[in-house]
Order: sequence, then structure tokens, then C-alpha cells
Amino acid sequence: MPLVPALPRTIFTVTTGRSGTGWLARLLSCFPEVEALHEPPPRMHKWLRRVLEDPHAGRCFWEEEKLPAIARCRQPVYVETSHLFAKGFFEPLLELGVVPDLILLRRHPRKVAASLFGLNTIPGRTELGRTYYLCPDDPVLLPLPDWQELHDYQICYWYCLETEQRRRRYGEQAKSLGARVVEVDLEDLTTGTAVRRFGAALDLPPPGWLGRWRLHRLLQSPVNTKQRRKQRTLSETEMADLEADLLERLGGAPR
Repeated sequence: MPLVPALPRTIFTVTTGRSGTGWLARLLSCFPEVEALHEPPPRMHKWLRRVLEDPHAGRCFWEEEKLPAIARCRQPVYVETSHLFAKGFFEPLLELGVVPDLILLRRHPRKVAASLFGLNTIPGRTELGRTYYLCPDDPVLLPLPDWQELHDYQICYWYCLETEQRRRRYGEQAKSLGARVVEVDLEDLTTGTAVRRFGAALDLPPPGWLGRWRLHRLLQSPVNTKQRRKQRTLSETEMADLEADLLERLGGAPR
């Protein structure tokens, strides 16, 4: 068993991305004794392709780069909200004997897929899609035969379904190992009461007056949607038709 440095309580997210991960880190930063970061260095996307192609690379990433960085955290709780964690990094962390708590962050798959499509971040097809997201050719839980002939939006929607499979599997696995697992939807975190309730579910100490003030200020500001960068859109009818065709190819809605 390799040596693992002493770590703070560590929490990661299992999510699609385009689901409020940056916003979630800012909200959790309002809680005392918590260091909450979005995609801090060493960044997982720089290792993603290597980790998916060679599982041993995942162990190297944790041992050589990420775990030493987490060990330098000065707070009792370390939270990282990067969506990359669920793309091949969970399994090698367990192999090292580290069982993190998990936040299963949800957002409606149509909203996520539409956002990816609008930003032209298509898994397996565009540079950003391959750099930051799972591709149908990767080791996945939801195989997608003949995906090259599909519409860009369908690839984005498939990615959301694939991530849902991982959310379920990783959540169950973490619970079986004694980890705390909390599910939440971005749209549920719109009031101070809801955010504090979420923090309590994570067993975080309640925010003091300064944390409550910061939380109030955050909740008055808009969530970043990157709306100005989105250049392509589809109607609700077009998206529904493309989704139905995809589900038919998959043999029905995945369970």
C-alpha cells in the first residue's frame, strides 16, 4: 500500500459540469473551516486523456500531484467541485485507500446538453469536448455504437446520461464504504436557508454572521451561465425529437 499523506476531510463532486460547480464552490466557501475550490491546480483536465487510456496514470496523478496539494490545505475540510473527478479519477483514489465524501450535483440533462451544444463543446468532436469531457470512445458505462453519425446535441445528451450512470454507481459505492453522500440540484440552492440545510447534510459547521452575510450577497448575484458565448440553439421540439431518437438507439432510458 503506497504512503498517503495526512489529509483533511475531503469532498468531491460527481456531476456533468455546466451544472453550477463554480457557484457551488463559492457557496461552500461561506462555511467556516472549509476550503472550497472549483478547478484548482494541479488540474485534472491536463491528465484526463492519460488517465482514461492508462489507469496507472490515475494513481500517479494522486500520489505525485493532487494528494500532496490537498495535504497542504490549512482547513479541516477540503472541497473540490471540478466535474473532472467523475471521469476516471474516483477509482484510483479508492485504490490508494482514500474514500472521499461526495456531492452528487444534478442539473436537468436537457439544460446541460443545450449549454454544451451552444458553447460548441461536443464530447469527442471538438477540442474542448475532448479536453474536458468523456467521449463515446472512452471506457464508459453507457456504450454508444455508431456515435459518429449522431447529431452534436445527441452526443451532449448522451454524455449527461453517462454521467447519471456514474452518479448512481459512485454514490452507492461511496456509501458502502462509509462515506457521506449528499444529492443536490443547482436549482435547489437559491436561498440562504436551503444552502445552510445543504451544509448541514454535509455535516459542515453552520456559517457565522460573516459567512451568512457573504452568502446573502452571493445569492443576490446571478449564476454565471456563459450566455454571451453560446452561439447555437435548438427549439424544445428539436431537442425532444433528438433525445427520443437517442433513447431509441440506446434501447430505452438507462436505469
